[in-house]
Amino acid sequence: MLYTIIIFSENKPGVLYRIADLFLRRRINIESLTVSEIVERDLSRFTVTVQAEGSLVEKIVKQIYRIIEVVKVVESTDEELIIQEVALYRVSANSADKRKEIIDVVQLTGAVVKSFNKSDVTLSKTGTEEETQKLYDLLRPYGIKEFVRSGRIVLTKQDHKLSGKWSLEMDKSNDK
Repeated sequence: MLYTIIIFSENKPGVLYRIADLFLRRRINIESLTVSEIVERDLSRFTVTVQAEGSLVEKIVKQIYRIIEVVKVVESTDEELIIQEVALYRVSANSADKRKEIIDVVQLTGAVVKSFNKSDVTLSKTGTEEETQKLYDLLRPYGIKEFVRSGRIVLTKQDHKLSGKWSLEMDKSNDK
């Protein structure tokens, strides 16, 4: 089953290594990993997607909590999440007719043209994994020169508050 694990940790060097090492030791392949800083709270947010059994995910979550810098861990399945990713596509477009056809695909799919020149068009698409893959499949006949996707970014449908010195109440009192 596909699980997404959201980890909030203190923003310190070496945390990513320790988290990735836990997955390595358990022989769990990380399908997707995104990390971003939460500036206003001096935290980092890790979004890790793995294909694993529920019992194995529970064990690794317990191990992640043992990392000193980790503040909170939330494990979720897709039904509990709002999921997005960003994909960039560089597509061969060496004729006006081909560029016009690609622009038609862009308009149908909600993608955005980021740049174009005589030989190619660069597009951006934000959406679910299925939506970015569908655009990839539609663009394949034109000749995809380069393709990259960001990996998952997610929000839970339920509110998960941080605790301790990172709580919202503490943040409000620090603003006074």
